[in-house]
Amino acid sequence: MNDLGARIRAARKERGWTLESLAVRSGLSTGFLSQVERDLTTLSIVSLSAICRALDLPIASLFSSSGALDDPPSAVTRADQQLHIRIGGSPVSYRYLTAQLPDAPIEELLIAEFPAGCDQRHSSHAGEELGYVLRGSLCLCVNDDFHDLSAGDSYRVAASEPHRYRTGMSEGAAVLMAVTERFVEIPSGTPRATLAKEED
Repeated sequence: MNDLGARIRAARKERGWTLESLAVRSGLSTGFLSQVERDLTTLSIVSLSAICRALDLPIASLFSSSGALDDPPSAVTRADQQLHIRIGGSPVSYRYLTAQLPDAPIEELLIAEFPAGCDQRHSSHAGEELGYVLRGSLCLCVNDDFHDLSAGDSYRVAASEPHRYRTGMSEGAAVLMAVTERFVEIPSGTPRATLAKEED
């Protein structure tokens, strides 16, 4: 979605907020938000979630739809019913493997796809994050500690600690992630959605 920044700016102006007001409410810097609104930087799902929470704007409202999710959620989520997300021009894509379960300790189960040459900015959020490298290799940085991970390796981090992911120039990685904080609110009956077209 190339107009993500414009949509965020429009939502902010509808509320009569300045960039400084949104920065205070979201915990993100004014400079970063200015770049987001002008589509000069890419957003992580953590940053987008912080912005949407500050604006009281469901992330799902930014989606374009194709298909429909089960209503009510089924015990099985077929491949063509999984939610795919790529935020704006971000190289990282996410595939949500299950419908959200309101009473489960794990809020989201997804596969994060990191292309070669990816260097995702540090992020932090509530709860915990667990990961299992399905294929490829990447470097997990937690605070100032660097961990090289390959297929079959797993990790668990307190997500409040700043963490980031980097891949080498020749190989990307796919990581199965479970997180205990919900980033994407998917109301019952919401259409399957993407923030950018997924390649078949």
